[in-house]
Amino acid sequence: MKRGRGEYAVTYLVLTVGALVMALPFYYMLITSLKSMTEISQPTLDLLVRRPTLQPYRDLIDAGLVVRASWNSLIVSALLTGGSMLFCTLAGYAFAKHRFPGRDLLFLALLATMMIPGTVLLVPSFLLFRDFGWLDTWLPLIIPGLAGAFGVFLARQFIERIPDSLIESARLEGFSEWRIFASIILPLSKPLLATLGILTFLGSWNSFVGPLIILLDEKKFTLPLVVAMLQGRFPGKDNMQMAGAMVSILPVLILFFLFQRQIVQSLATSGLKED
Repeated sequence: MKRGRGEYAVTYLVLTVGALVMALPFYYMLITSLKSMTEISQPTLDLLVRRPTLQPYRDLIDAGLVVRASWNSLIVSALLTGGSMLFCTLAGYAFAKHRFPGRDLLFLALLATMMIPGTVLLVPSFLLFRDFGWLDTWLPLIIPGLAGAFGVFLARQFIERIPDSLIESARLEGFSEWRIFASIILPLSKPLLATLGILTFLGSWNSFVGPLIILLDEKKFTLPLVVAMLQGRFPGKDNMQMAGAMVSILPVLILFFLFQRQIVQSLATSGLKED
């Protein structure tokens, strides 16, 4: 009993230290965004805020860049997330519960695309989007990700564990495939949808390279591009740069804390088991 308590104590201690180390950059980002230029200009490092102020955030809003870029990122991320949750779940349902010629081969080909580094596809993707006439639009940031390989794989693995007896019973009752998907698959896939939604939103919200090579008009820039621009637009104003970084991570943190239970459940169980 004493040995077990000691092991638990060491485990919690290690996890606590690791959590504090991981949280330190976020804490530094927060306190720097609340400091005035007088405090920032001090030669010594101070991890406390003597006189907190929201002036860096006001200056950031007055500049107009972050508000517009946040709206742009929200539109792109919301469209991509909603579309990905629908199409990836549909594809996962097809791969998991339907048999058709070439199903396994097609799924293996889909998985093989996950082995290709994204940087290898930058130039071909740019040329393809140019030929489509999609440059300087949000379409390249949304359309290719609607049925990403990882999302389809995650959906397929989850839906495969849903008991076949439920689907067969629904078919005997005369349910169409669309009704089965809407009435059975989607309600049982809430952990999957939460996980897929947060991962897709996180990836889209933080995407930098894609918007950098596609978008040309500053009015269409997403938030990561604008945050990167702050260092050049406001040199020496670390508080404004950190305020921009805080604005960029705040929605993702809120979403994670709202759906963390579903995410853990999805990754831990990977679906249901049939008795």
